[in-house]
Amino acid sequence: MSKKKQFFRVRNERTGELVGVKVLRADTFWLRLRGLLGRSRLEEGEGLWLAPCQQVHMLGMRFPLSVWFLDQDGVVCAIINELKPGQISPRIKTAVGVIEFAAGWAQACGTSVGDRLTLAPQK
Repeated sequence: MSKKKQFFRVRNERTGELVGVKVLRADTFWLRLRGLLGRSRLEEGEGLWLAPCQQVHMLGMRFPLSVWFLDQDGVVCAIINELKPGQISPRIKTAVGVIEFAAGWAQACGTSVGDRLTLAPQK
């Protein structure tokens, strides 16, 4: 039996901004395996939340991503603002999850390392 896809909203507590409006939680083997493969881009505020995760690869991807590493408290512990296709991120030991957004999204929405994010399921 397949699990229904679950989408989340992501808010930056420091700025109060809604930085993610449609973030898919990849919490099954198939969702994690598929990731964003086959996509040609992400819309503003659209993303993929991988948990648990400390490192990502861009093998087979067609477009760069902004990769945000989160610790167990939802604090951004690292940001790679433009991870390009074919690249592999460093392993961030303090991370328990990663949210992938369109490249440049951290700068565009004013999110930086040290910001706490709140993830809430969409209804």
